Amino acid sequence: MVDPYAIVALSNTVHTIKKRSDAIENTKRICDFMDPAVMVASTDGAPVKLVVLPEMAIQGMLPHFLAGDKDAHEEFAMEIPGPETEILGQKAKELNTYIAGELYLVRDPDFPGHSFNVAFLISPQGEVIYKRAKATSDAYEGGALGTTNPHDIWDEWIEKKGNGNVLDAIFPVAKTEIGNIGYVICHEGAYPEITRGLAMNGAEIIIRGTLIEPQVGAGMWELQNRAHAMFNQVYVVAPNLGPQRNDDGTLFDLFGGQSMIVDNKGRVVVKQSGSGAGDSFVSSVIDIEALRRSRTSNGVTSWFKDLRTEQYRAIYDQPIYEANQYLDAPPTTGWLAREAKRRGSNIEKLIQRGVLTPPSK
Repeated sequence: MVDPYAIVALSNTVHTIKKRSDAIENTKRICDFMDPAVMVASTDGAPVKLVVLPEMAIQGMLPHFLAGDKDAHEEFAMEIPGPETEILGQKAKELNTYIAGELYLVRDPDFPGHSFNVAFLISPQGEVIYKRAKATSDAYEGGALGTTNPHDIWDEWIEKKGNGNVLDAIFPVAKTEIGNIGYVICHEGAYPEITRGLAMNGAEIIIRGTLIEPQVGAGMWELQNRAHAMFNQVYVVAPNLGPQRNDDGTLFDLFGGQSMIVDNKGRVVVKQSGSGAGDSFVSSVIDIEALRRSRTSNGVTSWFKDLRTEQYRAIYDQPIYEANQYLDAPPTTGWLAREAKRRGSNIEKLIQRGVLTPPSK
């Protein structure tokens, strides 16, 4: 039996790191704000059992990184577990809560020379119990950061991370006493398949961290979060970043805030109206047992029982984006130009297949 509990979604002010140790200071700053946020959220009448951080909460944005700049990668690369998760682990023990977060440019001993964008979950005992690498990035992220997607080293990743099981390698889910939790990182939320993969691997709570403008203000952020929740019968906890603070104290905002929590019917339970002038949060009490009753009921909106998988499988029979592009070597300089060429050729491929129709000349 899982009693109702509160979730806190932090929307912290961004401090972009300029040296490796800055990430540690940012983590301490986030923990300082976590204390009053959890205290206030608990006044709703239920204990806080999960605190979530958005993508880039700890590191900020590093636009000066270029794929192939190995010196910069080595200087800024992080580990999980590492100093940041150790600090968060201490806070998890103090608050007796799970803490979910994300780090990019993360080393992996299984793949020397590569770095990954990785979400993690820390238990109330202070241990990292879950890691998931970002599986879909936009056309610019890898060019700026030099990160590798699992699909880029597909054959080895599936074998080493999932023992041959694709669901466990690409869509791992943390099975905990407060529910089954998965993390969708930023741009991944623009695609229905990532959340569906996590849901089909048992996820009941999906954390979807961060989206940038103009997508937030245009309504894509809320639309995607609500759709993921409704189509997959899950809670979606969506923390977005707050404004960035410059060295002189001025602020600018690239994300638009609007952190939210959405229930399994696609209803927004709580939503931040926009980006504030500093650290902020949203919170709500959720009921996992009620969610499970709804998901296992034989009603119309219990979607999973109706899936006719054979007819859906045909949609993806023909590959579009090539796998294993970095199986032999990590990304190097020139990534962005190659990526633009690759995605352009994919558009031509889709036109030839009849998926896309080009506009009139």
